[in-house]
Parts: sequence; structure tokens; C-alpha cells
Amino acid sequence: MIRLKLLPPLTRVVGEKEICVDLERAPLRVVLERAMADNGPLQGAMLDGAGRFSHEYSCLVNGERYNLSDAGDVVVATADDITLLLPISGGRTGSVQA
Repeated sequence: MIRLKLLPPLTRVVGEKEICVDLERAPLRVVLERAMADNGPLQGAMLDGAGRFSHEYSCLVNGERYNLSDAGDVVVATADDITLLLPISGGRTGSVQA
């Protein structure tokens, strides 16, 4: 069983902090597709208007960050720590010029 941890705002949208997918080892894309097939709110949040993975979301696999749109080659297994997150945006980075 592969576990996907969810962070806000996904926890509010899906109503869960974790989603389990009945696989032992698979590409991350397959795991996410299986999770979305079983959870309509997750699918609505994770896909863009064209039905592709939204570029807004990313995933941490054992501490390494991946953009969901590039997650096809990443293979995950039951022992992996997988977290889905929406990067926080806003504010300003760098120095402010006066």
C-alpha cells in the first residue's frame, strides 16, 4: 500500500490527510492516476482544464521535490515518504529597491 500525504489546501478539498493506493511499487504518475480515479475532489484539484497534471502542484518523495507534470519517471514504493503540496506563492523575494 502506497500512502500519499496531503497538505492544505488539498486536505480541505479532499477531506483527508492521507490517501492510500493499493500498489506495492509503481511510477508516481500511475499512483496519482489511481488515487484520482478513486477520489473525484482530488482529481478536480490536481488536473488542469486540459486534463493534465496541474503545474501548480508538486510532490516530495523522500525529501526530493518533483513537479507533478514531470513525475512520470519517478518510481515509488510502499516504504517511500510521499507528500503532495501546493507551493505557497505571494510576497516578494529578493531585495526591495527604494
